[in-house]
Amino acid sequence: MENKLLQVKSLAVGYESGSPLYPTFSVEANAGELIALVGRNGVGKSTFLRTLAGLQLPLDGTLEIDGVRINAISRTQKARLLTFVPSEQVKIQNLTIRNFVGLARFPHSGWSGGLTTDDWCIVDSALSDVGIPNLSYRDISLVSDGERHRAMIAFAIAQDTRIILLDEPTAFLDLPNKFETVRLLSQIAKAKSKTVIYSTHDLQGAIYEADSIWMMLPDGMVSGSPEDLALSESFQKLLVNTDVTFDMDSGTFRNKPSGSEQVYVEGEGLQLFWTVKMLQRIGFVISDNDNATIKVLCSKTNSSFVWELEVKGEVKLKFESLKDLAVNIKVEIKNALRR
Repeated sequence: MENKLLQVKSLAVGYESGSPLYPTFSVEANAGELIALVGRNGVGKSTFLRTLAGLQLPLDGTLEIDGVRINAISRTQKARLLTFVPSEQVKIQNLTIRNFVGLARFPHSGWSGGLTTDDWCIVDSALSDVGIPNLSYRDISLVSDGERHRAMIAFAIAQDTRIILLDEPTAFLDLPNKFETVRLLSQIAKAKSKTVIYSTHDLQGAIYEADSIWMMLPDGMVSGSPEDLALSESFQKLLVNTDVTFDMDSGTFRNKPSGSEQVYVEGEGLQLFWTVKMLQRIGFVISDNDNATIKVLCSKTNSSFVWELEVKGEVKLKFESLKDLAVNIKVEIKNALRR
């Protein structure tokens, strides 16, 4: 049975004395769920997260945690229920990463007292979770942006709240660390029955890892599992007036073909898959007509891949790499069609 930990009802977000930045919406978040908040630049993702965190008031509507309105919860209790990691990075000189993460324990231990051995164990565990235990005694102002952002995620883990909100937590990370961080957030949500909500521009990563996606489309919020949003064609609505399209067959985003030339590809397995990817990348439209004027035939000889270009039923050239095929295919097609 679903445990609706966070409920957003008829919410309007914006700045005091101003008009709402976004159409009124309602969404719900379950315990144990990783939620990706996505949308185009300037749509209001950060404003929404700051409103959830209580850093600015909603213009209308209500926010509830376990059925209790957030504005009825004291600041101390809220700090034990909800953590917010902003996109702005902490750069305080002469503050070690371990001591910075240790600040996350004060809602539990109290500001007047020091941290216990158990508190420090939680801090060290959080640093290990994000892969930076070796940086514990480094000055937080002197590490890289990616390392500093990992420390901020460790802060959220150490605060040990039921809800964790993160604004662009993977923005400063390299590709492997982006995937590792989102996987870590997913594991934390499920293992500890927390609700983790993070904003991101990496929609591809969200499709692979998030349990739900909250998508801030220009005309309103839509939410659901990645698969439900794909089937309802919501991703295409996010990409209106752009040169990017969502491929329903592969579940990936790519640029729309820049040309109209059609090519039929014959082959199997990974060779076929990556040949199609390359041809789409350089502007071809893939045809399912095996009588097409232009064909690329994929085969394998011993341990080598081979590609044959066929134009009007005649094999024009053989290639031993996709790079060579990509460099020469358009010229060879043009020359063949002139004859």
